[in-house]
Amino acid sequence: MPNQPSSSEPAPSLQHQQPKHRLSFGAKFMRIEVFTVLLGVALLLVAVALYAGLASPGAESKQINPKEYQAVFLNNGQVYFGKISDLNSKYLVLKNVFYIENNNSSSTTPQTQATSNYTLRKLGTTELHAPEDKMVVNRETVTFWENLKDSSQVVTKIGEYYKNPSSSSTTPTNSTNQSTTTPPTNTTPTTPTR
Repeated sequence: MPNQPSSSEPAPSLQHQQPKHRLSFGAKFMRIEVFTVLLGVALLLVAVALYAGLASPGAESKQINPKEYQAVFLNNGQVYFGKISDLNSKYLVLKNVFYIENNNSSSTTPQTQATSNYTLRKLGTTELHAPEDKMVVNRETVTFWENLKDSSQVVTKIGEYYKNPSSSSTTPTNSTNQSTTTPPTNTTPTTPTR
């Protein structure tokens, strides 16, 4: 009998088979949304963990080259040069400190600003209050800091200072660049020719 099942195969039972449920379009879309949200949350957690690891105080301090000088720029416009010895989220410590002082008087005109005379000063050598050669700077006042190359003019002047501490790095230098606002006058009397 061709239509009867063989005895070795079990007879299909209509009662035990569960009908296949096909997901509707809305249910499929909902599964995709849930998967996307979970993936987004996982990526966000990974990003936060990476940021926390990279933004740790130790990560920035690893950028300090201890063999070089650093320039520390403050939000009031002042710049200090030295070696950063400690750096954390609250403060930084700068040693072997130098700063630039403008030797021009406060009454500069646009014509004399081009010949401004600056002096690199060693902290603690000329100040009335005689501070130590170390600064602790509040991190909230630091705009940024950077390592200086050996070819920097500031690093060159610092090297000159250490070779000769009584050099012009600690005393004001007289400017030889003077701008002229009036043409030079001839002081030799002239006789009229006839």
